[in-house]
Amino acid sequence: MNIKFDLNMSQTQKLIMTQEMRQSIEILQLTAMELNSLIETEIMENPVLEFNEVSIKDLVPLNEEVGPIKGELAQEESVQELPPKDEIQWDEYFHSMENADYRGQIQSTPDSDDEYGFEKFTSQEKTLNEYLHFQFNMLEKNLSDSEKLIGEYLIDCIDDNGYLIIDLNYIKDILSVTEEQINQMIEIIQRFDPSGVGCRSIEECLLIQLHQMGYYDDEVYMEIAKNHLMDLADNQFKRIAQVTGLSVEEVYEFKEVVKTLEPKPGREFSCSERVSYVIPDGSIEIVNDELVVKVNDVSAPRLRINNYYKGLLKNSDKNEETRVYLEKKLDGAAFLIKSIEQRRDTIKKVIMAVAESQKSFFFEGVADLRPLTLKAIAEMIDVHESTVSRAIRGKYIQTPKGTFALKFFFKRGYAQGEEDRSSDAIKRYIQELIEQEDKKKPLSDQKISELLQGKNLDVARRTVAKYREALLIQPSSKRKEYR
Repeated sequence: MNIKFDLNMSQTQKLIMTQEMRQSIEILQLTAMELNSLIETEIMENPVLEFNEVSIKDLVPLNEEVGPIKGELAQEESVQELPPKDEIQWDEYFHSMENADYRGQIQSTPDSDDEYGFEKFTSQEKTLNEYLHFQFNMLEKNLSDSEKLIGEYLIDCIDDNGYLIIDLNYIKDILSVTEEQINQMIEIIQRFDPSGVGCRSIEECLLIQLHQMGYYDDEVYMEIAKNHLMDLADNQFKRIAQVTGLSVEEVYEFKEVVKTLEPKPGREFSCSERVSYVIPDGSIEIVNDELVVKVNDVSAPRLRINNYYKGLLKNSDKNEETRVYLEKKLDGAAFLIKSIEQRRDTIKKVIMAVAESQKSFFFEGVADLRPLTLKAIAEMIDVHESTVSRAIRGKYIQTPKGTFALKFFFKRGYAQGEEDRSSDAIKRYIQELIEQEDKKKPLSDQKISELLQGKNLDVARRTVAKYREALLIQPSSKRKEYR
């Protein structure tokens, strides 16, 4: 084997991600809540930073030309870096910051009516757990101490859906009670409101509700609820009729009763707790038949450098240790401010491009939503697709048609003659066809595909099935009605 050691020179290009570039990219993709959390942390750790109490009314007419974004994350390798700290002219930097256009704008104060709305005085809604304990307390005078202990423990083991989620053997061991005592308390709790609470399975939940509706004497119907729920869900009426001796019509009527039952008894209590709130990063408004884009200052608060520390840096009497500390903190503060402003600028450009592309949606509705890709927006504002992807992550926009995630406007398209239709428009067509169908002869996915082709929309059967499932619509076999 011939082994040689040579020394060669070669010229190569590499993309090196600096810490500042990573921070700028991360800030771009943060949601409004995540950015506010980051800002609060930075202000606590960096005494140089503080909130700017003034704000710009950042209204931009849509017909204003959308040009390339300067200082943008157009390509990952083109992110501008701050010059080394030895090259920063802090006097010039402070002067430029003080002369920024938005410094002269005064932030409007909220109206007194907004501060003292009725919403601030609404009472907290009662939870399922509190409601069950309230009912149990009404019975406590007739219960022994052991029964009270078991009952309260069982209620605390009921989840938000109303189901008892604990093993009985565990309760026996931890409370040192018998299985008979536990079952007696479960029976008491299962008589509480809402009907079906305290169940351990969906079959038991439905059986409790049927029992309270008066079906407890009819063993045939109770047998269907115990052992034939899946067949009932699949509309296997003939099979159930053969097993139970009922007619197909009677089985169908029983299914209609079962459909009125609540499989999650605690849902009415838990729905209010699952409401999620978002802070729109911007809004699109219709003013004089034109779309106007507004960037929300609350979603990206403006920062500035504290005047006290400006004075310290300008002071020639400061020692070397103080100068190094201040410049380090000022470097971090300046780059954070620059990154947040770049984020605002990028989001504004993306919203403006979306508004231009989906103009018909804001005036008409979902039926006029056009296909749109990340690449199309990236080309409009002269940035990389990855920048658009990061800019729309977790961002929301308030429009005349409601509040939407920015990614909602990016849809796959289908050709319809000279125009294109988005996937949401196709879903709407499918929903309308199913709503208008003959319930005794519901439309199959293949038939819906053929009807869409009649509208000059080439949508495959499997695509129809996927969109139907997304709309939570059952297949034709389960939509069929027998009367």
